[in-house]
Amino acid sequence: MSKTKSTKKAATKSTESKAQQEKKERVPKGDLMTFALRMPKATSAALHEAAGPRRASRVMEGLANAFIAGDEAAFKAIVKEAREAQS
Repeated sequence: MSKTKSTKKAATKSTESKAQQEKKERVPKGDLMTFALRMPKATSAALHEAAGPRRASRVMEGLANAFIAGDEAAFKAIVKEAREAQS
């Protein structure tokens, strides 16, 4: 009996492992890449609070694009939107 149980457990583990491996494999989305920033925890917390729930990455992407384009109006719009999200 114990051999049967261990065989079932092994089969279950291998099935779970395969499912996890399939989840981890991601298809690249075009020409996108990851850009990471190192910042103090307090700064990170303030960024997330200012950007609103689950929007910090979008805000940072918008700020980077506004900076690259030299678009002050876009920068000001992002800041205004963040202020409104805090209210």
